[in-house]
Amino acid sequence: MVHEVILFGKRAVPLENRAKALSSRSRFNNRMKDMKGDLEFRRRWKHVSCIELWFDAAIFKYDDGSKWYMNIS
Repeated sequence: MVHEVILFGKRAVPLENRAKALSSRSRFNNRMKDMKGDLEFRRRWKHVSCIELWFDAAIFKYDDGSKWYMNIS
């Protein structure tokens, strides 16, 4: 399976679009632009290993196995 890649800051992280809908990806991109100024998010971003994108949520998976859910609707 081919993964998309999201670039944020200086990091590229694989993105698996499970929704397979362009609207989900565009909402996710808009939400990521909103998070650009959030210092806490930028700290978390350093430890993200991959992202699963669903219809209304993005699941950030970390190096240690934990997950963080972000609402994109």
